[in-house]
Order: sequence, then structure tokens, then C-alpha cells
Amino acid sequence: MGQTPPPAAAADSSWLQKSYDHVVEIERKHVAEAGGNWLVDLPLVESPDSHYVFFMEARIPAALFTRSSAFYPAIKEFTLIVPDWQFYDEITEQATRKGMCIEPATTNIYYHIRRVDTMVKVDSIHISGEQPVVTFQQPKVPAGNMVVYRSESYGSACCPKDPMWELAKEDAAVIRSFEQQHKVSVKGIYRQQQGKEGEHTDYYTLPDLTPNQRLDFILMKRSQWIVNKEKKKITFSPQVFTPWLEPFIKEGFREMREVKYDQ
Repeated sequence: MGQTPPPAAAADSSWLQKSYDHVVEIERKHVAEAGGNWLVDLPLVESPDSHYVFFMEARIPAALFTRSSAFYPAIKEFTLIVPDWQFYDEITEQATRKGMCIEPATTNIYYHIRRVDTMVKVDSIHISGEQPVVTFQQPKVPAGNMVVYRSESYGSACCPKDPMWELAKEDAAVIRSFEQQHKVSVKGIYRQQQGKEGEHTDYYTLPDLTPNQRLDFILMKRSQWIVNKEKKKITFSPQVFTPWLEPFIKEGFREMREVKYDQ
């Protein structure tokens, strides 16, 4: 897959650093793809006040990061380092055609991405040869948190009734269908009460599924989670999904209780 050509490099490249510490490497083993949608299956703590740096070893189109805020949405500013795959592919093709070995110069595209309100502001620079020094760090999940891949919230069950309650009737059937199709067991669904009229949120942690199965589940639930969908024509744009962390509440009114559907 060729890399989307980057935007024109900004005249001001003062954001580019000589070295980057605590870089999160997104490897191929961390990602899954289905129908142009991607899951980056790498949980991390998202802080809107911190600057993050990612090295994208997996070949995900850069446009999905520069045109959308779906990738780790709580992060407001980050640098994305992407190998120039188009350049490397051209070198490989040239070497194969000529029957020779060509050692390409290390070539990366650096994107500086800032999310301001509903806008995504992007600067970029293309560097071939000597690169900024990069030090990788594996993100960790702090104790007391659970990794969530999808959540669904319901309002009042009565006063007035939230239309989303109509979808709750489908959950057992669609989950059983998914389990049969993929030959898996969907576990780790937790419910948290949020009001006295039935308001609650269901969190899907999907602990025993592979990244590909998790992405398939997310896409299945996204399509299901639409009221009166048979009367609507809905087209979803390609998206990068990421898990997030939720504190696991063990007691009190907001205690998280596991939901199990009869098999």
C-alpha cells in the first residue's frame, strides 16, 4: 500500500526535535484492517496536556491520522513518524528490475498534528538520510484500569424513554451470531449504573479476541447501534479505532458488574 503523499512542508519546522524519547512504536502485530478500517490495538494513557510521539511501522494510510481525530481522541498534540513507503517500494522495484542490491537512505515523513476544537492542524517534513534520534518505550496499563474497545450508553428507561433501549433487545442475538461466526466467546462486558432511571453504560473489553476479531466486533456493533437503521442510508468513512482505559470501579452505586448473555 503506497503512502499518501504528505502535505507541503511548512516553512517553520521549529517543531521538529533533534531527538524523541518515549516513542510508541506501532508495529504490524498491533494492527488489524477490515474494509479500510483499522484497529491500533495498543492501549495507553491518554493525557490532553501531553505531547506524544508515534513511529508507524505498520502501513496505515497517513490521511487517516491527518484528517480525523479518531486515533486516540483524547490526545490533542502528537508527532507521527512514518517511513516513506512509496520511496522504499520504488527502490525495491528498481533493484529487482536491475538485479542488484540497493541500500536506500533512511527516509521518513514527520507529521506534527494538533487538534484544536474540531480542526486538525498538520505540519510535515520529509527527511532522507540522518534522522532525529528515537528512543522507544512500551506503554503500560496502570493498575486498576480496564482496556475498553467499545462502550454503549443508555439514557432513562422511562421518563422519557431513550430510543437506544430498543437496541438492547438485539444484543444477545447479535453477540451469539458473532460468537458462532468467529467460533469465539465474547467475554468482559461490564455495566456501570449512572442514574436511577436505568441510565447506564456497557463497556466491552473483549479480552480473549485477536486484534482482527476485536475490529470485526467493533464494526459489527457500530452497524447495529443505530435506531431505525432500516429507514436510513448510512455510509461510514474509513476510521482508525483505538482502545482506551477506564478506571475499574469495584464498589458503590457505580460499581462495574459483568454482563453475561445466556448461551
